Amino acid sequence: MRSPEKARFRFPFALSLSKCGRQPIDRTVMESARASTSSARTDSGGLAALLALLLLLCSGSASAHSRSVSYSSWTISGEDVSMQLRLPMSVLNPAGWDPRDTQAPAQIAALTGRYFQLDAGGQPCTLARSEGHRGDSEMLLQATWHCQQQPQTLHAAFLLDRVPGHLHLLQLSNGGQLSGPWAMGSGKQALDLSPAAAAAPPEFGRYLLLGAEHILIGWDHLAFLMIVLLGAGSIGPLAWRITGFTLGHSVTLLLASRGWVRPESSMVEAFIALTIVCAAAERLLRGSAGAARQAGLIALSLGLLGWLAGVLPLALALAAVLITAGTASSEDPRLDATRTALFGLFHGLGFAAVLGELNRASTVPLLPLLGFNAGVELGQLLFVIPVWWLAARWPPLRHRLVAAALLALGTCWFLQRLG
Repeated sequence: MRSPEKARFRFPFALSLSKCGRQPIDRTVMESARASTSSARTDSGGLAALLALLLLLCSGSASAHSRSVSYSSWTISGEDVSMQLRLPMSVLNPAGWDPRDTQAPAQIAALTGRYFQLDAGGQPCTLARSEGHRGDSEMLLQATWHCQQQPQTLHAAFLLDRVPGHLHLLQLSNGGQLSGPWAMGSGKQALDLSPAAAAAPPEFGRYLLLGAEHILIGWDHLAFLMIVLLGAGSIGPLAWRITGFTLGHSVTLLLASRGWVRPESSMVEAFIALTIVCAAAERLLRGSAGAARQAGLIALSLGLLGWLAGVLPLALALAAVLITAGTASSEDPRLDATRTALFGLFHGLGFAAVLGELNRASTVPLLPLLGFNAGVELGQLLFVIPVWWLAARWPPLRHRLVAAALLALGTCWFLQRLG
């Protein structure tokens, strides 16, 4: 038989269980739990997709920013046509050739008739000669054609079957009259060789579209912009950051396109990847305890990498930027603009590879620079506006996950490009 004390002790507990069973569960709690579960599933799915994309990008070509570009100059003298083509060594690997292979020039020359065709009055011109030579930093190709009459159309699809999106810049001299440069690629493969077409002035819109396309296929540039967008909850901080980046890349774009600065392209590409590493690390360190100590350790690592790569001054410069970033207040938009401007200097040098050739070959000074730079800004806006709108609605954890993933991707690209 139970004692009265035990019965009195158990009765309130049993009564509370009975009341709990009769009361409905709070809907707010249930909806919050469902939302948390749904958000976790969404983040897991999104992170898995992001990691898959990062793996694909890292396992692909290291030159995620630099576009595959070749250059040629054509001379038409009556019924004869001659071409001189320059193919940078950096394009050979993506196109399936080993730059060290001594047979590569001859193999490329053998494909001349496949990639270039001339038409004269409905009759194809005859390829008379095609020779390839190896230079210090590029392959050189020379070819001549003979036509039955004045050639009317040039069809150019150079390397498009091997490197999708390859850009071929072509300059033409027809009867002593220069025209171009013409951007030949997936969007344009036929060129009118008539004197009237050759005399037409270069089109601003052509350079505008080329600049927009160039930025939108540059994965490392877009990765950097993605980091810039993280944490910019309102339009004010975003405007400061984008303005700084625009000013930075515009300065070096101008300097390099005019030939006043001639950096080593491989090092430029490596340091573009390093800007992603620095910006992502800064995003992860900002506002955390011990940020100065962590930034110092990362800066030391960057300095050691720069010393090993033989580019210590540039590495130390970026390391100094990282230290200030890791210890700075996140509420100072002007400092944000300064940092993105410094990083933008390297991205501008990456853009200049294409623009420099356009500027040197153009018959209208500064037109390619103005059109190309305007196109870069247009492409930048096309990416920034919708992505920022989405990122502004992400929880802070997702921002950190994306920054960490981009830090890994930038490190992968940097090490690949140093090799």
